[in-house]
Amino acid sequence: MKNKRMKRLMIIIMMLGLFILGIGGKTYMDSKKNMIEIVRKNESLIENELKKYDRFKKIQSISINYESIQKSPMGGILFQGFVNNDQNLIFNAGLQKNNSLIEVVNTSPKKKLHDYLEKDD
Repeated sequence: MKNKRMKRLMIIIMMLGLFILGIGGKTYMDSKKNMIEIVRKNESLIENELKKYDRFKKIQSISINYESIQKSPMGGILFQGFVNNDQNLIFNAGLQKNNSLIEVVNTSPKKKLHDYLEKDD
């Protein structure tokens, strides 16, 4: 009798755990989709911010690595991207909502991109 009760209890606990994991997974996926959409809508802002580093007008286009998008511990969204379809010319950036306006924050070219942008060809 005790053994049957224990089995039922274990089954209920396992089902509850799976349910909670399913809800958590759905919430995470919805959040990720929302962050991707926000980054997509603001690509021109990101490109304009990055062009502040580009005194020789070398940046033709940017591409976002959508797999790198994550929620910032301080709020906002962090991600990586690259310029001119060259995956070696990487930058880090973020988006932050400030008084209902979305701002590009923490934009920083990695070393290869920085060197590329500083060199006058």
